[in-house]
Amino acid sequence: DVYAPGFEERIDAAVERSTERYRDNPWLIGYFTGNEPAWQGIELRVIDLILEESDERPIKQELIRYLDEEDTPERRVDFVHQTFRIFIETVDEALKRHSPGHLNLGIRFGGGAQEEVLELCKGVFDVFSFNSYSLAPPHELMDMFMEVTEMPLMIGEYHFGTVDRGMSQSLWQVDTQEERGIAYRHYTESAYSHPGLIGTSYFQWPDQDLTGRAYDGENLNCGLVDVTDRPYPHLVDALSETSKRLYRVHAGEIEPFEHVVERARGYEHIPDLWNE
Repeated sequence: DVYAPGFEERIDAAVERSTERYRDNPWLIGYFTGNEPAWQGIELRVIDLILEESDERPIKQELIRYLDEEDTPERRVDFVHQTFRIFIETVDEALKRHSPGHLNLGIRFGGGAQEEVLELCKGVFDVFSFNSYSLAPPHELMDMFMEVTEMPLMIGEYHFGTVDRGMSQSLWQVDTQEERGIAYRHYTESAYSHPGLIGTSYFQWPDQDLTGRAYDGENLNCGLVDVTDRPYPHLVDALSETSKRLYRVHAGEIEPFEHVVERARGYEHIPDLWNE
């Protein structure tokens, strides 16, 4: 609750604890400060939920004062956006105090962001980060992110997996381990052919546990290594080959890897076998 007494002090203490061991690390680029905010596009529902809270909640008290001046749908949306801006500014100020010299990589938005929200991020984050699960990140969307935020871009999550290991389909699925490597090369080199991109973060280093991660049961074959630390050779080789080319791809000196896995598909196109 950004309106609660002591909010800034609690954020400051949390950031200090989180960054203490990394403060003087010269190899650290920066910090992500959040992941895939779920309130975009449902701001009016968020307001309804706040109004259902106890009257003692500071955010509810602030909201009522705000709406007493004028209560319109537009002002309700603005309240959510203003609250978000207070939060990200407070976190950024704490980062600058406790880990100077490292970048604020921002909140990894899930796929896209409203232009109004992009404007709020301008001047706070050093980099605009977003997660993009697709065959390749859409350059038109990246152009829009750069134009509105005036920031360089980073992709916070992407991956390719298959079901041949007995685990669930990944958010983007191919048919074989070899195709995982092909899809990785196509996505990554396509991403770096955009002049505004400064980094990508593959999700994730190891496969998820077959029994599922603790809080939601997700158990994807998405790792560079399996749960016993054995590398997936096709994917590791693809990563190595692409890494040799990235600077030239990014500079526009060579074309990105063009081989496309024809049957690659996103999770929304994969049948739910449990319900068939």
